[in-house]
Order: sequence, then structure tokens, then C-alpha cells
Amino acid sequence: MIAWRRQYGDVIRRRLSRGDWRGLASLAARWVGTAMAPRLRRPLVGPALATLLVTYRCNLRCRVCDLPDRAVARRRAGDRELGTRELRRVLDDMRAIGSLGVGVTGGEPMLRDDLFDLLGHGARRGLHVHLNTDGFRMDAAAARATLDAGVESVNVSLDGASAGEHDLARGRRGAFDDAIAALAALRAARGDGPAPRLTAVTVLTAHNVDRVEAVARTALAAGADRLGVIPVHDFGQGEPAAAADRVARGLDVLRRLRAEGVLDNSLAYLDLVPRALRGEPSPLRCYAPYASVVVDCYGDVFPCFPFMERKQPIGRLPLARLWRSAAYQRERERLEACRACLWNCHTEMNLVLPQARAARAPVGAAP
Repeated sequence: MIAWRRQYGDVIRRRLSRGDWRGLASLAARWVGTAMAPRLRRPLVGPALATLLVTYRCNLRCRVCDLPDRAVARRRAGDRELGTRELRRVLDDMRAIGSLGVGVTGGEPMLRDDLFDLLGHGARRGLHVHLNTDGFRMDAAAARATLDAGVESVNVSLDGASAGEHDLARGRRGAFDDAIAALAALRAARGDGPAPRLTAVTVLTAHNVDRVEAVARTALAAGADRLGVIPVHDFGQGEPAAAADRVARGLDVLRRLRAEGVLDNSLAYLDLVPRALRGEPSPLRCYAPYASVVVDCYGDVFPCFPFMERKQPIGRLPLARLWRSAAYQRERERLEACRACLWNCHTEMNLVLPQARAARAPVGAAP
């Protein structure tokens, strides 16, 4: 079984449809370069995915996220968010180091007035531009602007099949309505076009793991192309453990949704979900320090998203100089043994790169 998430198949099919053989050869070279980099102890290619947190500010107050509190603390400390020109330079550097794409996220990116300028700049630089949003302010005009900027894919957070469920998880009344309206607006703006691909993303917790089918049907009815899931990680919020029977029921549904073409995640990733919900370490070798980079709105650079969550930067801008530095390489080598998370974007990448056979074997469908 090829352990691909559907997003990866989208990229390959799009290049095939365009007859972009050079692009396909570049993808193959990127795989080889990423696989060989740890052995040769230097990055041979750029990261497959760069992440740009354009703000920590957010309209929501999710129980599992402290970014809005960090935004307040940084402002009180006298720190300011990078301006438009500075973030454009970050995007330029992401392209310069060989990034394939950039995921623009927050906080809530729509709180930045220059968001569409930044999205368009990334697309013009040749990056595959992806947007994460909770749906805030994504009306018909914003959806049109998203398409005009050249965004290839959009994730909209959806943690419940009803306003009661989703709003409770997200900490604000009306959050569910925003998410549903955003999916509908983006789908209407896209029409019959192929992009942007619309994915509703659900954080699996003890409260919703066995309600995922209802979430998926709600998302599809609103206009999503598919559902993606990520198990909650405890970054200090004291996450309660999910009951084993509820996890088992949820996984049965997720596998069925995958067979129906509804789920983005790979089957290999689903095998790891129980482990993640138990708070157990990953069995996989992690390539994140070579395959990803994260830059926040204050100029801090992280090797992966969980290190951003833990407030452990690897250095500061400028990115191009830091990426190639000896200090960054020392951190890559220090992190070679890291098995601390099963974050979906990093883990799905790890699953398509060389692993010990035992690591690839299913680790149990139920906890």
C-alpha cells in the first residue's frame, strides 16, 4: 500500500494534467534529496512545505491553542508583527531555499489586511500557496480575492457537526456559522474550476472522535471536497484521554470515509491515530527538520510546527542564511531522534520517506 495522503496525489495529478514532466522530475528529485539529507548531514533540497504564521491574533479562543494569549504578551513586551514588505521578503527567501509550497496560517490570517497581497506574492514567486482559516470574514468578496491571489488549497477548521459542538470547541458563538459560510463562499467562487481544493479539518479529541462521520457529512454539504483529521496533541493544556471504544468507532468510520474518497489522510496515518490520542511517541523517523520550516510573524524560525507550539525557535530571520547555516544543521542533527509528535503534515511526509519496516507496520486499529 502506498501511504499517500490525497493532497500529494492532487499535486501529482495536476502536474500530469498539465504535461509538466519537468515538475514531476523535480518532485522525484526532491524525494531523493530529502531521503538522503540526514545521511549526508546537510539539506540537499529545500523544504517540501514552509509555513508562515502571519499573525498570532485570532477571533477565536480554542481550548487547545494559546496563540491569542501569546499575541497579547508579545504586544505588551513591545514586539510588533512583521510588516508587508518584511513578510514578502520571507516568502522570497522560502522560494530561494527551494520550498515547494507555503502554508499561510495563524492565529487567524484573515485578521491581516494585507493577507491577499501576501498570498498573491507567494503565488507569483512560484510557491504552491495554501491557506488555513477558521472561516472568519470569508464572504463572497474574500473568496473571490482568494482565488484571484492564486491560492491552490484552503483548509477550514470544523470540529463539530452542529453549532453547539463546534462553538464549544472554538470558544466563540457563531464560529460554526462562519466555517460553513466560508466553505459555501469558496465553493461558489471556484465554480467548476479545480482550485482551490477545499478541505474541512477536524481536530480529533475525546469529545468528538466518534462523531467524525457527522462532521464529514456536514462539511461536504457545505461545499468541502473532503475532510482531514489531526489528533489533538497536549502542549500543556491537560488534554483528557479518549475512551478506547470511542476511538475504535471513530477509526472504523474514518477508514470507511477514506474508502469513499472523502478523507484526505492516508490509511497508514490512521493506524497511528490511537497512539497519538494516548499521548505515545511516534514510531517513525522524522524528516521535519529537512522537509519543513516554520516562520512566525515576529521573525522567529522553527524546524516544525510542534516546536512553534512549544516556543522553541531554532533562530531568527533572515531565513535563507539561517537555513544553510552550521547552527541550523546542528539542530537538525540534534533532532534526529525526536519522536515527540504525530502532527499530520509532518507525519504524512515521514510515511512516504524511508522508514524501518517495523515503523511502517500498523500499530493497532484500536488502543
